[in-house]
This record gives sequence, C-alpha cells and structure tokens, in this order.
Amino acid sequence: MLPFYHLVSDAPPLFVKQLYKPKTINQFKNDLDVFLKYYEPITLEQVIQYNKGEIELTKPSFHLTFDDGLANFHHVIAPILIKKNIPATVFLNTDFIDNKELFYRYKASILMFKVGKANMIDINTGNVNDLLKNSYKDRHLLDDLAKEVDFDIKEFLKKEKPYLSLKQIKKLQTQGFTFGAHSANHPLYKNITLEEQLKQTRESLKWVKDNLQEKYAVFSFPFHDINVSKQFFNLIQNDVALTFGTSGFKTDSVSNNLHRLDMEKSLRSTEKYLIREHLKFIVKNIFGKHKITRE
Repeated sequence: MLPFYHLVSDAPPLFVKQLYKPKTINQFKNDLDVFLKYYEPITLEQVIQYNKGEIELTKPSFHLTFDDGLANFHHVIAPILIKKNIPATVFLNTDFIDNKELFYRYKASILMFKVGKANMIDINTGNVNDLLKNSYKDRHLLDDLAKEVDFDIKEFLKKEKPYLSLKQIKKLQTQGFTFGAHSANHPLYKNITLEEQLKQTRESLKWVKDNLQEKYAVFSFPFHDINVSKQFFNLIQNDVALTFGTSGFKTDSVSNNLHRLDMEKSLRSTEKYLIREHLKFIVKNIFGKHKITRE
C-alpha cells in the first residue's frame, strides 16, 4: 500500500485552504496507528526491489509518500515519523525549492481570500471560485491579479517559507528520508505536450540527482497520470526506477508505474476508508476494471 499526503496541520495554511482539507496532527497519528496495525512499514528501496521481484514481502506492507515538498514535512511530519520509526519519500517540485516560486494553485487559493477581502469580486456570486479554474497555461493571470490586490508573492515566500529548503532536505536525508521528483512546477500532464512532459520530468529528476545524490531516481506525477501515454513511459524508462500515480488500489499496464492512495480523502474513519477501497478493487478486479491500460 502506498498512502500519500501533502501536509498535516491543525490550522491549514491559506495556500491550501480552498484546495483540500489536510489531516490534523491527531488524525495523521491515528492513520499511522491504523497502518501499523495492519501493515509493516518498508523503505523506498524495498518497494523498488519488490516491484522488480528481487525480494518477497512476508507481510502486508506500506510506504508513505508526500507530494509538493512542503516545509511542513520538516517541521511537523518528520518528527512524528521518526518517533514511530516509519520511513517516507518526499516528492519535490524542483522550481519551488528554497521558496523560489509558488505553485499556481496555491496562488489561487490565497487570492480567493485576498480578492474577497478587497471586495473586488462579490463572493455571493460565486465568481471568486473561478480563480481555481485558471489552468497552468494561464497561470500568469494569477500573477497579474496578485499585483492588483497588493499581494506580494515574493514577500509571502520570503516570510512564510512554505517549501523545503535544500538545507532542510539534506538534514532530512541524514534522518533516513528519501526524495524524488514531482515535476519542475506542477503542471497537469494531460494538458501539456509530450515534449513538455518529458522536459518537466527530466529536469526535476536531474535536479534531484545533481543536488541530493539519491540512490534511486523516482518520480510522482503532479495531480495525476490520467491520459499519460505509453510512449511517455517508454521514453523515460531509462531515467527512472519507479513512477507513481494517484489512482488508489489499481494496477497499471506499465509495470513500474505504481498507484497511491489519497489519504486526504479519508477525514473520518481510516479503517473504513481502507476497507472500502480494498472492496472497490476486488469488485473492479472481478469485472476486469482494476487495471489502467496505456495507449
């Protein structure tokens, strides 16, 4: 099992508030207790070795992953995992490391608050929600709006430091955590060309290799990997040991593309959520709908 999160917080920061509801610290600790009750924690290396058929796992196992490379992992999550002796892998958007830039969806989340507060748009009309509809290719429009409402993105990054710094990442490596790539700046892959998909993937993988010297090159798709072609996987097969999607308990026709379970969708009973997802997989397996086929 491959559960994934972004951050854990009792007071969700403004940049995620309009996007998703993170687990609280107690909810996250409860998740870990549930995982440890039914599964054995394993390292990224063990995941890779198992997928290659090099080792067998005698017990049901899990490996935790975290997307976007947020500093919350360093401040909140890592100390909890260290106490429980649970390994994890963090996937980095390499353009954002050291708080050099902000993910366009995070900008939209903040601007929904700023725009409403400035009364530039009547929230009652619902037009503020249109900010979340800005696509990757239109992300410059969010920068224009930020200027109109006097939201200084560079100052926000400097003050709030939402992302991990290289120094923090290297400290986390010494504590046993592993790191992978998550694209350069988090586009939705189905909406960009194959050429741009390859560029985003290889650039981020190269940054991780050059700066972190990780033993294995791994990559998780930003958002999801829906409609990513078989050609893409064929072209990157020599660049990466594993890739990770977000389709839950599914198998993939690309044998080294593994799918993870979104734990931010289970804000109530984690046990019931896991049981439900397992049952869905069993039913889909019966009808032959458990596998993702690439064209």
